[in-house]
Amino acid sequence: MIYDRKPAQSAFSIADMPKSVFVVAIVILLAMLGMWSLSRPSGAKARLTALEQQANQIRAANKVRGDLTTYPLGSVCSGALDEGFRNQLNTALAGSGLKVSALDISDRGRTGDIRPLHAYSLTLKASGTYEQAVGAMERLAQSRPRVFLDSLSLRNQTESVDLNVEGRVFCRWKKQD
Repeated sequence: MIYDRKPAQSAFSIADMPKSVFVVAIVILLAMLGMWSLSRPSGAKARLTALEQQANQIRAANKVRGDLTTYPLGSVCSGALDEGFRNQLNTALAGSGLKVSALDISDRGRTGDIRPLHAYSLTLKASGTYEQAVGAMERLAQSRPRVFLDSLSLRNQTESVDLNVEGRVFCRWKKQD
């Protein structure tokens, strides 16, 4: 029968191997272990934990509409937007040397039910040199409350540029009695 045979004895024996083979194998394993420990960046665990916390905060902020905590400090005004903001923008834009042809701020209403914000639409049309337009954009970026841009157009004319900006400004909405 086929199953009655005993397997043949192998000629290979660990005892017959030279000791140098074991020494080389151990050195290779230790070198690999050393390379692995060097390849791990220091502080990786702390950075990974910080990134996971930041991702969780972003996920939580994305779930809430109109939540004031999602906007940076100073980017939302604390009451109704008044003529003071328009005057502040006019002064800042005039300081850049840009000639403002239109600056319209209109009420767009509430944005949501959970800690809602009140939105105001902003439209700016101006002309001047390229440097003046860039200066005006820098001043607009520094204004508080912050102007959130929806569209920006900078068109080159022969001796000047036309700047068209459309954006929104947000204020805390106060419940009317």
